[in-house]
Amino acid sequence: MNTYQVVAFGLTLSGLVACSSSSDKHDPLLDEAARYHNEATAIQAKLEPRVDQIDSLKTVLTGQSLPANAARIATLDSIKTAFEAWEENLVEVPGMPHEHNHMHGKHEHHHHADASLKDLPANQMRDIQRETLNSIRQLQDRFDAVVTQTGPRHGGR
Repeated sequence: MNTYQVVAFGLTLSGLVACSSSSDKHDPLLDEAARYHNEATAIQAKLEPRVDQIDSLKTVLTGQSLPANAARIATLDSIKTAFEAWEENLVEVPGMPHEHNHMHGKHEHHHHADASLKDLPANQMRDIQRETLNSIRQLQDRFDAVVTQTGPRHGGR
């Protein structure tokens, strides 16, 4: 190799080293956070069309003269409000690919990844994503319980 090639090779090599900084290293905690996030959004995708039908279900319940229906309607309203809040507070895992295969009905949701959250330590991001997953699971369980009480024709995951 001549001097020009050695210098060019050295510059290329130093450029590659500079581009692969420590912030680009693979972090297993962020992988875990992304898995929680993707599982949560998969549940969201299944639950969202059901939540979109809450108003129809409330109409059916209102038309029935069962004493327990007032409590069921209140629970459905609570679930719908909690689901919308959950969507509003959904946070992306910085730098991780996400699969969002769900269709949005009359409303849309936004994933938030503001500057204060993208700089969180990986273990805190993992904890946030784990709690987000637990929250959507609880919403799904609450919805399933109230739908089970109203009869089989309104249920199904």
